[in-house]
Amino acid sequence: MSLKWWRGPREEPSAATAGPASPAGPSGSGATAPEPADAPDTQQDGTDTHDTHSAEVVTAEQGVGFAELPTEAPRTGPLSPLPAPLLTGLPTGLPGMRADGGLLRGRWIAAASLTGTSHLLHGTSGQDVYRYTATHDGSGLVLVVCDGLGSRPATAQTGAGLLASYLCEAAAHITGQRMAEVPQDVLREVLATGNAAVRRHRAAVLEPLTDSDLAATVAVCWLPLPAEGEGEDEGVARHALTGHAVRVGDCNVFTLARGRYEAPFPAASEGPANVVTAYLPCEDPARVAEYAPVALAGVDAVVVTTDGLAIDLFDSPSVRTWLASRWSVPCGPARMLDSLRYRRQGSHDDRTALITWSAPLDHIPRLEP
Repeated sequence: MSLKWWRGPREEPSAATAGPASPAGPSGSGATAPEPADAPDTQQDGTDTHDTHSAEVVTAEQGVGFAELPTEAPRTGPLSPLPAPLLTGLPTGLPGMRADGGLLRGRWIAAASLTGTSHLLHGTSGQDVYRYTATHDGSGLVLVVCDGLGSRPATAQTGAGLLASYLCEAAAHITGQRMAEVPQDVLREVLATGNAAVRRHRAAVLEPLTDSDLAATVAVCWLPLPAEGEGEDEGVARHALTGHAVRVGDCNVFTLARGRYEAPFPAASEGPANVVTAYLPCEDPARVAEYAPVALAGVDAVVVTTDGLAIDLFDSPSVRTWLASRWSVPCGPARMLDSLRYRRQGSHDDRTALITWSAPLDHIPRLEP
C-alpha cells in the first residue's frame, strides 16, 4: 500500500491517532505514563501552525526556570509549559538523546532519537533504539529501529537494544543475489535469526525474564547499493532499484522525494491507541511480520521511524513540512536532533528517525551540521 502526502497545510486524516485494531497484548511505548497537560493523544491538530520561536523558558514544577537552545522547530496546537524533565534511576535506562551522522559505503546516514515527554515527566526510560550496518558483500545498507513496549518499563528497552543489534548482525550476511531472487524469504530468515538470538540471550543471561518482558516492535529496511565501480548510468540505474522492508508492530518506513512522503506500510488502523499485538521476541516471528517493497525511483531519502514519529508524519501537515525542509539535504547529528524538537499537541512518545540519502557524496550541494 502506498500513501502519499504533499508539503504544506491540508485537511487532517479522519483517523488521526488511531492505533492498531486489537486491544490484546502488551501496550505500546507511551501507554504506561499519564498524558501531560497538552492534550489527549486522540485530538487532531487541524489548526496546525508553523511558528518560529527563539530560546524558550520552561517553568519547572518547583517554579525554577531553565532555558533551552533556540530552535525554529514548530509548535502545533495549544501547548502548556513543560515541567522539568526527570531522569530515570533505572540501570537499564537509555540516554535521553542519541544522534549520529556519517558515511557508510559511500552513502550518508544520519540518525537521532529523543526520549518522549511521557517518559521525561515521570522519570522512566525512553525505549527507542536504532542500528545500521552494511552487508558483507557490499550489496546494501540495513537500517533498523526498535521500540520497546511501555508496559515493561524496566526491561523493554533492553529487549529493543538486543533485538536491534542481533538483527543487524544477521542482516549483514544478506547477499544481493538472494535479495534479487527471494527478498521476503531473506528478511524472514533475518527476523528468525535475530528473534532466536534474543531468546537465547534471555535464557542464558536474563532469567527469569520472559519474552514479553523484552517485547519490542521493529522495522528493518534493506536498501541496495550500486556494485563497486558501477557509475550512475551503468547497469541497473540506482534510481530504478527497489529496497525491501519488514516490520513487526507499528514502526514504519517513509520515502521522501521533493517534499512528498510515501509509506510502504499503512498507518495504524482504527482501534485503541498505543496498543500493539505484534512484537518480538515471540514463538513465531513469521506469523506477525509484514513485508513491503520500497520504491526508490526518484527518491531523495529513506526514513525509518518508530511509531512516535510515524504517527506525527501521518497526521500533521506542520510536522511533515518541517521535517521535509530539514531533511531535504544530508545533515549531521546536531541538525538531526534539532529536527525532532518540534512540539505537537498530543505527541508525547519517543521519536526516532534513521535516514539515508540517495545522492552520493559528490552530488550533495551542502552538508548541514
